[in-house]
Parts: sequence; C-alpha cells; structure tokens
Amino acid sequence: MATVSDGLGNWEQLGTVLVDNQWRIFPVPTISEVFRITTTIANPGDWDKLLRSAAYVRFYYVGGNVTAKTYIRVESEPRIVELPILSDLKDRGLILRDIGCVMSHPKASKVSLASFARWTLKIEGLI
Repeated sequence: MATVSDGLGNWEQLGTVLVDNQWRIFPVPTISEVFRITTTIANPGDWDKLLRSAAYVRFYYVGGNVTAKTYIRVESEPRIVELPILSDLKDRGLILRDIGCVMSHPKASKVSLASFARWTLKIEGLI
C-alpha cells in the first residue's frame, strides 16, 4: 500500500481508473472516509469538442451490497471530499469497502467511448 504525506496527513493511494460507461473498481479497498480526488484529462484538446462528462462513485460492501452513487465533477485541481461509512454498517464493524466509478452523462450508455475526451479519476484515502 503506497502512501503520500502532506500537511493534512498520510494519503493511501487507492488507484487511478479510466472513467468510461462501465462501473470500474479501484484496486485497493479502503476504510477511509475522507478522500482526495484528482481528475486528469488525457486529451485536453478534445475536452471542449467532444462529449464532456463527470463521474459517479459508489461503495461496495461484503455480499455485493452497494451504496447510493455520489456525483464527482471534473475539476482542474484535486479536491477533498468526505464520503462517510454508513453509521449502521460502521456500528456492525463493516468498514472495509471497495470504490467503483462510472461516467456520468445522459448519453453514456448510447455513445461510443471514442466520442468523449478520455479522463482518469485518482482517489487517495486519508489514513
């Protein structure tokens, strides 16, 4: 598990995923509730010309249970967000979860992936 430190503390590197119209799971499960999210546009010249998008993230718990999705905008700078563990699950000790993401756009399921500027979502968890 790779970590990076800054003035806020230690950040666990949870992975970087190419956002598309399929749910993608980040490679490292987490118990974090505070995240730093970085979006990177792979083809910045295409961003304004092609189908722009955002993303949804959601959490996967044991037994295939998933949370509601949270909207994540593409922004030029990393941002810190709080995505808490549901209190009932935390009370039961169910704190380990996987993170998934998918492209958020009304036409996401109907367009070719070549129709939008490819971008990645990097997530780090505060530990």
